Amino acid sequence: MTTIKLTTWNIEHLGRLLPEPSHNEETRLQAIVDQITELDPDILCVIEGPGNLPDLLTWVKAPQGLGGRYHVATIPGTDEILQQNPANPRKALQKLYAMQGNDSTGNQWIWFLVRDGLFQDSKAHLLNPKIWQGLTRQAKWPIHDWGNLSHKTHSHWRHPQTLVMEFANVEMEFIGVHLKSKINRKNPFDAEGHLTTDYVNEALRSRVRLATEAHDVRRYIERRFEQEPNPRIFVCGDANDGPGRGYFEREFLYFDLVSNIQGDVLLARRFLNHSLFDFEDSLRWSTNFRDRVEEWSREQPGSEALPSEPVDSTRFQLIDHILFSQALVGRNVSPRVMAQAGLVEHTVHQRINSLLPESKQTSDHVPVSVTITL
Repeated sequence: MTTIKLTTWNIEHLGRLLPEPSHNEETRLQAIVDQITELDPDILCVIEGPGNLPDLLTWVKAPQGLGGRYHVATIPGTDEILQQNPANPRKALQKLYAMQGNDSTGNQWIWFLVRDGLFQDSKAHLLNPKIWQGLTRQAKWPIHDWGNLSHKTHSHWRHPQTLVMEFANVEMEFIGVHLKSKINRKNPFDAEGHLTTDYVNEALRSRVRLATEAHDVRRYIERRFEQEPNPRIFVCGDANDGPGRGYFEREFLYFDLVSNIQGDVLLARRFLNHSLFDFEDSLRWSTNFRDRVEEWSREQPGSEALPSEPVDSTRFQLIDHILFSQALVGRNVSPRVMAQAGLVEHTVHQRINSLLPESKQTSDHVPVSVTITL
């Protein structure tokens, strides 16, 4: 029985460490190498990767990096474009990869690293985002802020990247996503400790945009089901569905981002399963930070009616996900995701980071993995 391991990991600002880390960052970059080595994935979806592809390629091949154990999947035509403008690789590839931003705001790209051998055997490559946009029929889409009939347009700041691989003449797609950050620079609380209107309005504007990005991912998946009856699709990455997730979804939005991507359970064949569905409840988290908004909400009258949680959401959040289509489950299907195939990589992450000071931690995200049986 052959298996491959898919891991998604937001390696916090990896691009800032490449091509050469500062003296203060050398320890962190080495720890990232050590963690990837111990995780030992066959496919690694890197979130917050560098916008400078040559920097990533050099690190992946270097003996002090990943030592050539992986190849970076790219869109056909990438090499030709790089040769035309080698001075600024990020800017040269920005249109092809449909990534927005400049050198300071556009340096969080999505990349797939595929193990040597598997990369060649599976004919691994990324789809051109124009194929995605051709299916969804929208490179941009209208958005309405709450109660506003006029609309603005929005698009992916970091366009999903789709890895295509073949296994014994069976094609699988791995969609890497990093939805829009909900950075909110408004002060959440006034002098009396009440949540401010400015903060709530900014948070809701961001969450509306996040939800439309998730809906566009679902739109692509729906179009794939119109092309063939049982596409084998994974969605992995950082949905950015915190902080304040519980409060805003309970009292303003009444839905969550992952459900937007998963689809309608009544259309079961098109519904996406979550790789952590049968993982231990108390360990089902990938980030650990103090969520002040959720803390505040649980001190308000009526909060005692909230249901109990397996993990304290004021401290622990699950924002890194792996989802997969129904074609990958069942008694006789192949490739197949079997029961208890998913996990949050707490053991490896803590083993590496417990030896490091806080300033040199590999990432503020714990990797999430799933094993696929061929």
